Amino acid sequence: MAEWFRNTDWNDEIEIAFDARLGRARDKAQYLNIQAHTLLASHPHVAANLCRRVLALDAPAQTARAGLYLGTALAVQGDVDGAISALEGAIGAEQREPMHRTAAYLDQALLITLARRDDLYDTALERLESERALPVREQSPTALFALTLIGGARGENVAGAAALALKMLGDSDQEEFALPPYLSIRELKSRLSEVAGLQ
Repeated sequence: MAEWFRNTDWNDEIEIAFDARLGRARDKAQYLNIQAHTLLASHPHVAANLCRRVLALDAPAQTARAGLYLGTALAVQGDVDGAISALEGAIGAEQREPMHRTAAYLDQALLITLARRDDLYDTALERLESERALPVREQSPTALFALTLIGGARGENVAGAAALALKMLGDSDQEEFALPPYLSIRELKSRLSEVAGLQ
């Protein structure tokens, strides 16, 4: 049986039991975040509401993570602008509390590129560049995907990087790169193939 804060389903009965246990819990924000994360793919609306509850608690150790999860939940629901904004909130929380880091800048960069938000490309690139300490071949695949797609959109010659990104993806599934649940591997491969000149 799952722990009370890791429900994989959600209904009125589960919500009442969860809230009853949460009322007695010490670190409410942490339990809300764990439950939100568990429901991201299956119940994104519920996950988003749980994240908003975390943000209302103003718990410094959990705020960035709540922003990351809220961004993911909103993206799953198709609210790209809301997702980008929530991820921006997570990045701001990390700047205020540097001990509590997430991958919000990576998720935001990838979301910006997939949504073709060219007005935000410079912001995404600045963050990716400032965080990057490793050579392209050794850095996060998510960073490589975003950098390649932005370069391709700007007409840069990034066919080699796109081919490398496609090779990294190979026959992998969603879990291997811990990609957000709103992201389709098929869509990502299609966009990278376009940039690599394979379509």
